[in-house]
Amino acid sequence: MKSNAGFVGFDGTENKRTLLALALVKKAAGIEGDLNVLLRKPHGRALTIVSKFNRLFGVKAFVSDTADKVKWEKAGVKIEGGYDDFFAASNFLMVGAPGDEELPYVEAGLSHGCFVSLMGGADRPELLKGLTESGKVKISDELKADFAREFFFGLENYEMFQKAKPRLVQCTSCNTTGLSRLALAARPLGLTAVLGNIDRRHGDPHTVVKASPSAIQFGKGAGHQGTDAGTVFEEVKFAVRASKVPTTVPHTNFLNLVFPGSVTPAQLVEQLAKTREVVVMPYQDEGKKHDWTSEILEAFLSAVERPISPEIFELIVSDAIIPFKLGDNTILQTVSMVEQMSIAVPNHVESYLLSAGYPAADVHSLVDKSLGVMHGIWPDKLAC
Repeated sequence: MKSNAGFVGFDGTENKRTLLALALVKKAAGIEGDLNVLLRKPHGRALTIVSKFNRLFGVKAFVSDTADKVKWEKAGVKIEGGYDDFFAASNFLMVGAPGDEELPYVEAGLSHGCFVSLMGGADRPELLKGLTESGKVKISDELKADFAREFFFGLENYEMFQKAKPRLVQCTSCNTTGLSRLALAARPLGLTAVLGNIDRRHGDPHTVVKASPSAIQFGKGAGHQGTDAGTVFEEVKFAVRASKVPTTVPHTNFLNLVFPGSVTPAQLVEQLAKTREVVVMPYQDEGKKHDWTSEILEAFLSAVERPISPEIFELIVSDAIIPFKLGDNTILQTVSMVEQMSIAVPNHVESYLLSAGYPAADVHSLVDKSLGVMHGIWPDKLAC
């Protein structure tokens, strides 16, 4: 089996991690093929990341603008070809361009027969509108169905997508991935609704110092994250506000899970612990409290070694769950953490395996074992 993977926006927050993860999983799956990157201007970060990729795995580089070819070559990067050459050389295309910049890459990818995988922030209706107006890509009924289909969340719908044989999928975003994993774990207990707030990470080390810690922007209505998760879990109602908080630590979810009848925190912890890519963090650890997000992340990062880097792929959920009875229903108040930079990466990789026709029965275990993604209860009840 051979499938060349191309990356647009290869040095972006999630995409550079996706490339590294995909290289490991592709090797473990026995899939041959190149890793292609589309280069724009040779700024410092891009140069460094290309150098790192070549040191670790080896990538084939193509330039968007032939005028930049000489600059890249002077920096020691071998250029394989130009813009169209990149798409012609790629079977799978991961589009990690900034929002509102995806259209030309989607158009070129589809025109060259690529399987296109979009990140969670893309606007599919706008992309379809742009493709229709351009007229460069034939909009078949099958392609329209791809643009209208539910979000790709492989842990739940990999097999369904495999049967549909799409040309384009949109993966869940980092926060939608977190919501989806939570819903996947809680559904066997009869989950009917997810309500609450996401404190969205809205800062970087170089910008957060410029903002007041009280400068929080709360969302006016329900965010897209719950709506997107609702396309995957149609039987669950989502109403999740997304507030922007000037912090560099991961997104923190304060979510109320609604169940009919009596459900205990212990039952939910049990379900969470056996759900792939979810780790439960005990609030009490031999007298030490895990009650600060920064402390939890430090404990997790410093103690976990992965094949590529100690990024957090798991949804981390505190076992400090508060039960509340309301009539015949039980509400379990939860706190969980989503690492924006990497949590969606296993799902991105599964979209590549989907494009290559990898069997559904083995896909999740392959990804988790290859990347070291865990589930269970911290620290001694964990498994890949």
